[in-house]
Amino acid sequence: MKTLQYYIAILLLALSTAAYSQNPAAPVSEEASATVDTGADTISEGDDGPSDSIPVDLFARDTYRIDTVICPFRDNLDYEPGEIECGLLQVPENREDPNSRFIELNFIKLTSRWDREHEDSDGDYAEGEEDHGLAPGKRDDPVIYFTGGPGVRALNYVTRFKDHKLLDHRDLYILEQRGIGYSGDFCQFYGTRNPADEDVEDFAEYLKLGEGDISDCALSATAAGVDLRGYNTIENARDFKALRRALGFEKWNVWGISYGTIVGQAYIKEDPEGILAIILDANMPLDIRESEEYWRVVQWYERDLQKLQEICQRQPACASRYPDIPGRLREAVQSVVGNPIEVEVKDTEVFPSGKVRLFQDIVAFLPFIFLYEQASYPGMPGMIYAWADAVESRDPKLFNALGAMAGDGGIAGGSQGMYNAILCLDGDSEAQARAGRKDLEEFPILASAISSAEALDRSVALCSELGMAPRDAQEYSAVQTDLPALIIEGEMDPITPPPNAKAILPGFENGTYIEFPFAGHGPSRSVECAGHMMNKFYDDPTAPPDLSCVEEMEEPKMWAPMYTTTIAPVLGGMMVEDPQSMLLPGVWFGLPLVILLIAFLVLTFAPIGRRIDKRQPADTSGARFFAWLAATLSVVSVGLFGAAFAATAEASEMLVILGLVPWASYAAWIGLIAGVVGLIALIKTLRKHMADRLPFGTMLGLSLTGISAVAISLFMLLWDLGPF
Repeated sequence: MKTLQYYIAILLLALSTAAYSQNPAAPVSEEASATVDTGADTISEGDDGPSDSIPVDLFARDTYRIDTVICPFRDNLDYEPGEIECGLLQVPENREDPNSRFIELNFIKLTSRWDREHEDSDGDYAEGEEDHGLAPGKRDDPVIYFTGGPGVRALNYVTRFKDHKLLDHRDLYILEQRGIGYSGDFCQFYGTRNPADEDVEDFAEYLKLGEGDISDCALSATAAGVDLRGYNTIENARDFKALRRALGFEKWNVWGISYGTIVGQAYIKEDPEGILAIILDANMPLDIRESEEYWRVVQWYERDLQKLQEICQRQPACASRYPDIPGRLREAVQSVVGNPIEVEVKDTEVFPSGKVRLFQDIVAFLPFIFLYEQASYPGMPGMIYAWADAVESRDPKLFNALGAMAGDGGIAGGSQGMYNAILCLDGDSEAQARAGRKDLEEFPILASAISSAEALDRSVALCSELGMAPRDAQEYSAVQTDLPALIIEGEMDPITPPPNAKAILPGFENGTYIEFPFAGHGPSRSVECAGHMMNKFYDDPTAPPDLSCVEEMEEPKMWAPMYTTTIAPVLGGMMVEDPQSMLLPGVWFGLPLVILLIAFLVLTFAPIGRRIDKRQPADTSGARFFAWLAATLSVVSVGLFGAAFAATAEASEMLVILGLVPWASYAAWIGLIAGVVGLIALIKTLRKHMADRLPFGTMLGLSLTGISAVAISLFMLLWDLGPF
């Protein structure tokens, strides 16, 4: 039986409802052309080395061949021609093996907005634009972005960066790294093979499922001719050098976030002459295996939960409503240890047993996902308490909905095979195992929710068994460079916290450390003004960086109390499991709302028409007023709920899983009052009609208005949008 482990990302997405140079025929530089000779000498490597012979010139077999392609994601993203362009770069799969096959890597170019928005102007800023201290004009030095994960597909970044302020002045290139998405994902069925084999009831067995998926992926890929040894950070860095040469750029700027900072450090070693300036954000050291502290995920999680509590304590409403955020989460985790939440689902193709189990890992680490984005922080105290309440009560509506939605796809946005190869070959698995053991000792509740000592040891052994033993640690030694650099961190980054960035800082002779207060993972991508800061830095990397963007950061105002509701996942689950089941709630809510909107307009503006025509209205003994009031309150309630959903989604689309902004409670109360007023309007209308025979049209209109207000109010009460 499948668990929710592989589907939590799809669940959250469901709830929220590659390019080359500046012209189509990108020139190949003289430097690139000079290295195409495939007859390079080789040197022998011992039996323990990565191959029997390694070329003296590792780029001797690089063809620097680039083909333009129609962007493979064009149907999933709205953009204009020229705004985004895509291409393919041919590279050897393993440059250390002279007989290695070739693979193609997908890359994307996001064109600077300056070209599009100022092509008919005199080159200055348009009226209403701000220069943010930047000179007008398109810059000729592009930026190359190193993606994270490892394994996150490029579409996620294209979607996010197409509106980034960096594009005000510079082109941005994104390389979908080898083994990811359209760059040769070699395990597209990861976690979805033989679903009947994954029917487990015990958490220890559940952990073993992960080992099986890793093995299935590696063995299947090897059988298909994939050289897993080529999927490591060093080869990734070499791909970026090959891309620069193929595009004909002598130098470019570098930007990396998360795993991209590891690639960025390796790239500094591989291609220092090709870099103008570098920005690394959400940092992990290249020599990550040297200290288990870099991988202390649970320690950093506990740290952030405590920071969240400290912010909450400084705000009286939050402090009184949510006095122990970390403790409340631990209580929820302990409630499922040895007793997982089990729900029934109809999708027996994905879940052959018709059941899904929720183990303690999802309970413990669902809030962890929210810590990545500081926009989520205001709702996190309420979300954690609501999540804990739902877990302990085993809320059937919520978990049945989550179970139904869990089957609506596979792994979202990532290529797990490449991720596993990187962790093994880079030596991360060893560091993770050491870190995991320390977390188990110091934070047993949360740490034991994601792994065990046995599982950690097994993960290390599995790397060697599958032909992905760690590469030489010397290749991952700490970087020493005089390149101008910004080393950026978010204060509350849950996975790559400030201590990790400070560990690499001594290697950057001309590096400046910048920490965004109250920020999560990768503030250079999520804080709006960061794009202007980055453009200024790339304009003059030797000048002191402009920190005004950092100074704008403010302590989040916590939502207390958060308005809790499960309507979003419940309706989402119904839509996934049986779309026809949406007919009842759709008609129940939609038809009365249309009637109420018409009634509101008619009853509001009809008096104006009667005054113009000098007509007297029929005497309704107050029924007309109550009908108008019911319609008005109902429309206001629905409008407020719509605004509350929008405001919540603007902060974080994932927060709607469990609640809305606090003022949504006003909408709930107004909706309840509207139902009471609608009932009064209906009673008054019927009494008056029985007594004096109202005109049929008047009687029908007022009656329908009252019934519709009652119907909307009942819908809210029964679908978890009530005030209680």
